[in-house]
Amino acid sequence: MRQFPDLRNWFDISEYYEHNKCRTITLLWKDDLEEDDIQRFVVEFAKLICRLRCNGELIFEDNGEDLCYKFQQAIDNGVELEEEEKEYLAKYIFFDGIISQTKYNETKDYIESIDRDLFNGYFGEVLFYIIREQCLEDEKIMIEPSRPKTNSKQPGLDYVEIRKNEDDYYFIIGEIKTTDKTIGSYPDEIIDFLINRPVHLIHQEINAFKERTKYSGPEDLKNFISKMPIYFMSKNPTTHKRFAGVINYGRNSPPQQTVFQNFRTKCATHLYDSSECRRVKLIGIKGIQNIKERVLEVIWKNL
Repeated sequence: MRQFPDLRNWFDISEYYEHNKCRTITLLWKDDLEEDDIQRFVVEFAKLICRLRCNGELIFEDNGEDLCYKFQQAIDNGVELEEEEKEYLAKYIFFDGIISQTKYNETKDYIESIDRDLFNGYFGEVLFYIIREQCLEDEKIMIEPSRPKTNSKQPGLDYVEIRKNEDDYYFIIGEIKTTDKTIGSYPDEIIDFLINRPVHLIHQEINAFKERTKYSGPEDLKNFISKMPIYFMSKNPTTHKRFAGVINYGRNSPPQQTVFQNFRTKCATHLYDSSECRRVKLIGIKGIQNIKERVLEVIWKNL
């Protein structure tokens, strides 16, 4: 996503396999990474966050240079930002979803006001979008939101994606969780959320798809989008609707055999009984808490 380096530099990535009747892919942090390798991931991730939040470019003044590019140069130790540039980036680009407004009102210090719980969710969502771009099967048509939400606690679904296989279009409703420890109870929490998700949220995403294809796009895609509410509400489960759980967790070992064992039974009346309709992505990162802290450090030491 947006020119992020190949994830295979840092992860061992499995082929798709069936686990507890789910279509599963696993990414595990490599054991033999050197410190320079890890730091490169941290730096590239921080620069990607900048590109996402600036939408690739940020002109700070008339006839001025691209502040998004300049900040990435600062991360690479190429330039020094001016004080007003630092303040602008801190206040308007990196505040939302990283800084606690309540804490900042008290401290007036950005670093002391970092909300690590907020950043935890954001980190996981950004990582998923990279994985989506590089690793996932079938043709990726479009996704809403089109980029990770800057604030992971904004109301709404984590993502709804339209893809196309050799037969037809289908859509995926996905939930992303990130934990510094083991997977724990997250699989069941994901399943429960997907089953009990507010109905109005899916219609927000469908309307966004309609808007994006209003003046362009193939007619068969427009027709599929118009039928998404029918597929979503249907009492007869269809392969057009699929659920996905994504978990970023702090282990560098395969997950337990019991992971997502309840997915099939809990979703029996909601999904067609095919592993294709129950998708699981497991991303194990050794020292994930440290990685997130280092990403935050790379960003804020330059601001």
